[in-house]
Amino acid sequence: MHSVILTELGIAIFDNNKCVKSIPFRNPAKEYIELKKEKAEIDELEQFLSRSQLTSVSVNDTGLLKLLKKRSIDAELMEENKIETIQSSKIRVLIDSGFATDEHDARGKLRDFAMQLSSSKVTEISESPDLHIIQAINALDETDKIINLLSSRLREWYGLHFPELDNLIDTISGYSKIVLSGRRENLNQKVYSDAGFPEEKVEMLSLLQEKSRGGQISNENLAIVQSLAKQILALFELRAMLEKHIESQMTAIAPNLSGILGTSVGARILGRAGSLRRLATMPASTIQVLGAEKALFRSLKTGAQPPKHGLLFQHTLVHAAPRWQRGKIARAIAAKAALAARVDVFGAGRNETLFEKLNVRINEIGEKYKEPPQRPVAQVQQRRPFEQRDKRHGDFGRQRDKKSDWKKSKRRKFGKRRR
Repeated sequence: MHSVILTELGIAIFDNNKCVKSIPFRNPAKEYIELKKEKAEIDELEQFLSRSQLTSVSVNDTGLLKLLKKRSIDAELMEENKIETIQSSKIRVLIDSGFATDEHDARGKLRDFAMQLSSSKVTEISESPDLHIIQAINALDETDKIINLLSSRLREWYGLHFPELDNLIDTISGYSKIVLSGRRENLNQKVYSDAGFPEEKVEMLSLLQEKSRGGQISNENLAIVQSLAKQILALFELRAMLEKHIESQMTAIAPNLSGILGTSVGARILGRAGSLRRLATMPASTIQVLGAEKALFRSLKTGAQPPKHGLLFQHTLVHAAPRWQRGKIARAIAAKAALAARVDVFGAGRNETLFEKLNVRINEIGEKYKEPPQRPVAQVQQRRPFEQRDKRHGDFGRQRDKKSDWKKSKRRKFGKRRR
């Protein structure tokens, strides 16, 4: 029986420990990985085996075995001891196959192959689209933090000039647009309406503008404040672009996960898991408490109640549900999210059955747990009236006995107290 041996530098065919055919790799690392993934072309090997009219061959790799069976070639996997023998004498196999001239040449080529394989693995992981989604959602969260920090500084600084504006305007973008208009003397109803405020608030702002008690602001300070406002508005544009990018990428890469969790929550859970493939290996119970690790370990340490949800609390179904239903709904969503991640990893497309079963389960929870559960009332121990308590053996009697015993022990130890 002929043996087809897959090596790091090519494929060798042996007949009774004699190499009859060797097929070297042009790009060893790339072709080796493709063959392991069953995506390589083996036309030259197929032609040789068909010309030799071999009835059966043995191979040392499962990926190569599956490729040969797809080409209708009768092949079987070698025994484990034979595979271990080939692996231990790899340098001798490379020399006999003609892939290397001597032992030194074989070791050098194997080292180069290992370097190329490591580089290709790093490149493959870096090109993974789910890692780019993780970077985008992290950038979105950090952009929100920067906007909040700059907006608080902007409100405090411009509030010295127009303090009444802070109490009426909640939106950061609207406040920044007003600041860009300059001093309060330059503000008018058109500025307020362009900032997106309704007519009632425009009239109120106009009245407060005339009665403002804020101090004047210099040109230098106003220029810096307006620069802060410009940066905030630019960050809002960046945030909108990031949201649009995350939504499009999640829909394309993980359609089932984004459909179950939503694009933003799904991207945050994906970021906490590390990758889509790692998320697909997690059980539903782990997905449910992602983002609540501190509370989980605290409950394991102290025996307190474990958390019912982590990042899933941001899901609309969980957040809007009554308090006593949130844990059950979070569990149902986490179970379907685990299945959705596995479907997305293998690229099976959008599965509508997941969404239908999730809706059925949510409706069941809403109907079954309409009212909050009745907690058992703790029974309070009835204390006897004060008149019925035994002075010697009652509650107060025990306290007096302890105190008197302590005094007696002190007298016996130190003697009577001198007066």
